[in-house]
Amino acid sequence: MKSQSVSLLLAVLAGIASVQGQSAKPTFEVASIKPSDPNPENTVWIGMDANAGTVRYTNITLRDCIRAAYRVRDFQVEGPDWIRDARYEITAKLGVGTQDQIPEMLQSLLEERFRLSLRRGTKDQQVNALVLGKDGSRLKVAEANVAGRMTALGPDGKPRPAMSYAVLPSGVRLRAPAATLATVVEFLSRLMERPVVDMTGLSGQYDLTLTFMPEIMGGMSASAATNGDGKPAFPEPGPSLFDAVQQYGLKLEARKAPMELLTVVHAERTPTEN
Repeated sequence: MKSQSVSLLLAVLAGIASVQGQSAKPTFEVASIKPSDPNPENTVWIGMDANAGTVRYTNITLRDCIRAAYRVRDFQVEGPDWIRDARYEITAKLGVGTQDQIPEMLQSLLEERFRLSLRRGTKDQQVNALVLGKDGSRLKVAEANVAGRMTALGPDGKPRPAMSYAVLPSGVRLRAPAATLATVVEFLSRLMERPVVDMTGLSGQYDLTLTFMPEIMGGMSASAATNGDGKPAFPEPGPSLFDAVQQYGLKLEARKAPMELLTVVHAERTPTEN
């Protein structure tokens, strides 16, 4: 009986160890983190490249890292100002992990190297909801060869095809040859007073171009923004984003919605050594 009891105890302990091993977060095999230019010219583009064994982040802030690791948006992350300003170059080897596990591996990296601690909650926020118009979507599906080019950080924490934008006298022109609506609204939110949230229910990647007058630019009202010579930045204001999205059978609606909120309780600006 005694030997049977010991065997049973060992089996139980083995089962507990197995469950603990399965629940543990995956980690990168090794990672290098280096400070980047603190004042980069392009503060919107965050580069990301991943192959079978390595992932690289370029021009990335700690807030970007948190957004990618926990699959949230910029407006859902609160913390000290430096998490939006200090930039890093990160190169990591996946080891036995897969690309699908990259967000969870990034969580482990932030906790270990930046000593990151978060508090999670929910907050009602005013948002602009992107929804389908009464006649449905008129979006064009992206070409497969374009959709396969992954060069930037996506809202799901994985690489996505790059987008481009230009500042015109009439506003901003966004060119997205292969983008999910989740990616598009992430960019649009940086130019609107309220964050834009995708509520269309559409998946897949689309080819679209949007030209519109932003509401904010560089942290101030776009209508009051000026160039270096003091002249208005947008002397020929174009249509609003509310009007621009209608060409694709979409519309924006002002709503209040409960959104997850991550608050940085603690983080080190200088990560531990490589």
